[in-house]
Amino acid sequence: MKTFSLEQTLKISVLEGGLTQIFFLWTTGSVLVGYMLHYGATPSQIALVASVPLLSQLFSPLAAWYASGLTQRRIIAALIVLIGRSLWLLAAFAPQLGVNPTVMPWFLLLVVGGSSLFQASVATIWSDWMGDIVSEKRRGRYFGRRMGIIGVIGMLANLGVGRFLDWAQAPLSFQLVLGFAVLVGICSAALLFFHFDPPKVKEQLALRKVFSLPFREPNFRKFLVFAGYFHIGIFLSAALIMVYFLQELQLSYSQLAIWAAIAATTGLITTDLWGRVADRIGNRTVMVIALIFMGIGFPTLWILADIRDNLNYLWLSAVVDAIAWGAGGPALFNLALVSAPKDKRLSYIAMFSFTTGLMGFIGGALAGPIYSFLNQFSFENWNGYHSIFVCAGFIRLSSILLLLRVKESKTDNRRPLLRHMRLGRRIGLPWR
Repeated sequence: MKTFSLEQTLKISVLEGGLTQIFFLWTTGSVLVGYMLHYGATPSQIALVASVPLLSQLFSPLAAWYASGLTQRRIIAALIVLIGRSLWLLAAFAPQLGVNPTVMPWFLLLVVGGSSLFQASVATIWSDWMGDIVSEKRRGRYFGRRMGIIGVIGMLANLGVGRFLDWAQAPLSFQLVLGFAVLVGICSAALLFFHFDPPKVKEQLALRKVFSLPFREPNFRKFLVFAGYFHIGIFLSAALIMVYFLQELQLSYSQLAIWAAIAATTGLITTDLWGRVADRIGNRTVMVIALIFMGIGFPTLWILADIRDNLNYLWLSAVVDAIAWGAGGPALFNLALVSAPKDKRLSYIAMFSFTTGLMGFIGGALAGPIYSFLNQFSFENWNGYHSIFVCAGFIRLSSILLLLRVKESKTDNRRPLLRHMRLGRRIGLPWR
């Protein structure tokens, strides 16, 4: 089978990422939460279904062990993706399959878990694969630009599905969206068959080494501690945020799409810029800045939108979201890559996925019970959602202390951040 060249693959990977983004947006977030709420799902069930995909990342070391014996990754990666995404047809046709409405939330939980198992397995292979395709010197710029473009594609997809869900009648509306998501996901998987796959030496790792090697490297061990703790803070609030938006703030699906559109538009500018900054001053410094936004900006604005009954705070939170994740998303991924030895990257990335998956699942699984407990101490204009957002913000912010213990193997990243803000002038941003 003829494949693309390396440069063609870098371009096609952006398209593949855009289609993948549509698939994930239409099978998660407001679509999945709305589908579950239609069948009477509780906040605890929704928090659980949001965190189950992370649990599947525990199989990443097994995927790394298997992939280490491969000389070609594209065929197996594409096949795994196809199977995982096709499973969503069960969710789309659940009513026609005779699934009892009272057990529908648990049925959807099984579908999410099964599909996520395949997705998590291929994520480890894909990370190692793209690490070979994209050279380190252009990694920040490439993934920053890729994430920005994917964000815009996601914005358009969100706007369209938001209007559709407000217009169409449930549950047929959700079923149609899920069905189209599978179609788009299959098209995305098909592109992987044609990606450039650099020659790779077959080196079957011993399974025990997949688990043990990353922990023998002191710096990567510190990185895993940071990443795991950080992911608890992320999913402690992320598991319930859609329920908060839909039920507490009473947003329509179109308003949710507007929120995502603001974030995507801002991200188109900031993500590429942060990638360039990271290439110059290092990913760790950029990650620290992102954590400050995530720890203070998110919970404050979400809470104010409810307490003051003013959605302008929510729209502003979308801008903060784009700035924070435009910096933090690529920086976290690149930190994982540069902290891992190139010849052993597969097992290191697998353990990164394992650790963040386990700790993220713990954070998400605890979100429901913690919310129920904290909600007992509600008073005027303050409820359990607000309390759990504060807890999550504290964990995110305090993770900076763990991040500062991680060393980044760059020689040109010690200049102060403000000296590099001048590069913003090149694209017309008001940074001085």
